[in-house]
Amino acid sequence: MGGILHSIRQATKYADYYAMGLTPRDLNLHEEYKHTAALFGTKVAQKQRKKIRHEESLLNAKLDYDFDNMDVYSNKKYHIDCKPWLDIIDHFDMPIQIESINGKTRFHDGDFNYTSHESRIWRFRDLETKYNVDFSTNEQELEDNQIGHINGKSIHIKFLYAKVEDQQGYFIMNKSLRRFAKILFIDGYDYLDGWSSRINQMPVREGRDKNWRQRKVRLKDNKGNLSKNDGIALLAMWHRAGFIIVGEKEQDHIIAYMSPNMYKFITKDDPTALEDSLKYSRNKSYDIDTEYKL
Repeated sequence: MGGILHSIRQATKYADYYAMGLTPRDLNLHEEYKHTAALFGTKVAQKQRKKIRHEESLLNAKLDYDFDNMDVYSNKKYHIDCKPWLDIIDHFDMPIQIESINGKTRFHDGDFNYTSHESRIWRFRDLETKYNVDFSTNEQELEDNQIGHINGKSIHIKFLYAKVEDQQGYFIMNKSLRRFAKILFIDGYDYLDGWSSRINQMPVREGRDKNWRQRKVRLKDNKGNLSKNDGIALLAMWHRAGFIIVGEKEQDHIIAYMSPNMYKFITKDDPTALEDSLKYSRNKSYDIDTEYKL
């Protein structure tokens, strides 16, 4: 949790880099190591760097699962881990179906010693919009200054998608995204993260471009200023939805979608801390209504 929190706190440094496909992540990690080593010694700095690398490995983990053969759950037949989600869906009368299957994830411990373990992969299927999200859950121990503010629970998105014939554009996709996030934020998850990959196995509707995701575009920020460089359309869409850049992977970016609690924690000492990171957003993840009374 410390690594992703550090990345979110440093996200303002990424906002102006997205268009060029660059991030200062490696430089930040090196500078943080030197600073920690100078204050607390190399052993503490090495431990912190290992922790951050381990968390980044989880973000970049290779996940394999049977995409087309998930079990479908309901309030009559469910896995115990998804019962709170089913109750939330029922309470708000959401058109969301929950599915799941076991998969295998490969990652390293921060010192590049790799291992694999079996984990459960979840799918929220929006029966109205036809958009779906496949994801896994993570939980990490909180540091003292985080206790009482956040929960240490996060979601790693594998895919957020619809079949080509069901793809209806940003506004419909965002409607499903906010439904999915509402369920997870109410259940105490601090943020959703994923990889904004311009090329993956999910097909997209073709228009003037065979792959609109990698088309170069410019964005206007919340003050009406046009970005200085062209960025890919996929990342621009996630910026609009309220995701921020928190890392890099294979020349693309790791992005995060913060819960109201996470946003409050990050900005509690500086209300303007994430202004630059969210300057291209038109929708805010932290304004999703998470009030829920049984």
